[in-house]
Amino acid sequence: MYVRNRASPEGSIAEGYLANECLTFASRYLVGTETSFNQSTRNEEDQNVANDEEVSFFANVGRPLGRKKNKGFSSNKRKRVSRITLDNQTLVQAHRYGFFNFDGVAPFLKKHEQFIKRRNRSPRLSPYEIQKLQSETFHDWFHDHVAQLEQQGNANITDELRLLARGPMDTTRRYTGYIVNGFRFHTKARERWLKTQNSGVVVTSKMMSYASSRDARPIEGEINYYGVLTDIIQLNYSGRFKVVLFKCDWIDPNRGLKKDKFGFTIVNFSHLAHSGTNLVDDPFVFASQAKKVFYVQDEKNKDWLIVKHAKLRDIYDIGGGSSFNRGQGSGEVQDDDSHDTTKWVRNEVDGVELTQEMKTAHEEEQALYEHNEDLF
Repeated sequence: MYVRNRASPEGSIAEGYLANECLTFASRYLVGTETSFNQSTRNEEDQNVANDEEVSFFANVGRPLGRKKNKGFSSNKRKRVSRITLDNQTLVQAHRYGFFNFDGVAPFLKKHEQFIKRRNRSPRLSPYEIQKLQSETFHDWFHDHVAQLEQQGNANITDELRLLARGPMDTTRRYTGYIVNGFRFHTKARERWLKTQNSGVVVTSKMMSYASSRDARPIEGEINYYGVLTDIIQLNYSGRFKVVLFKCDWIDPNRGLKKDKFGFTIVNFSHLAHSGTNLVDDPFVFASQAKKVFYVQDEKNKDWLIVKHAKLRDIYDIGGGSSFNRGQGSGEVQDDDSHDTTKWVRNEVDGVELTQEMKTAHEEEQALYEHNEDLF
């Protein structure tokens, strides 16, 4: 029944529903106008952050948060970017993570490993010690080696390798918020006085695990690293390409990560790894690698936090796949047996035997149904 609130028509549920239907219908015919059907999502990534002249060998996705430049009016929102000068150790750590994950540097890493082995034949170094020496000295060796190959006129030295060897500028951009992979991230300092939590980060990486410094047989596997975001920087390689990195306080997976008796993952931030205090630490990851998690306080264990993985906005779990499968080798669409009622049987329940009276009643009912169907 249509009920009109004559005293307050603006508060009528029916009036509001009718107005919403009319606006929805009209918005479908509007071109070039932002409506509820074509408006951008809250965590939509801006693909035009970088200039057209910039060339990036890494996928520089996402967009920074904060007040944009050249707005023409004052705003109380946080500034999008600030400029800082990194110390030498932080700059080396960020730069090293970049070229360690660039495929074009892989042959140089092998050459540097052979160089380390020739210089340390006695005593023979373990794989753990070789990896540590590479983290400490590869950036300097790579710079000198590429410069030497350039002087020799080596054609294999591309512009990207040349710029990587020179290293990034020490003056970088710093952000306090960033949107990437559909998630909104804030640094720990930015959300200090906020009630929301957007600083939890998880990265799944493949790596070689060593039982000790004398371990000669490392094991490769996937490990989830949980941490909290402390800084967001953008390295600039001579203005040719830029890459955004997240700096985090990472939990030591050996001491600060475990499963409780209910199967939940819990972490302890009093046990940290790769904090950035040592040159060999790796506190940085690419922004494109980060996923979001929340940390919930465990009421029984005050030092431990329960990990809850965040879900993307506007994505809904609707269960399994389609109930139809396309037959292989043919263009026919075959019905899936997921709706086969013959499988809807409880095995623990005994079957019911049909008597002659039940069969006769069923036949009479079927005949009556067919007779009525012929009449119509």
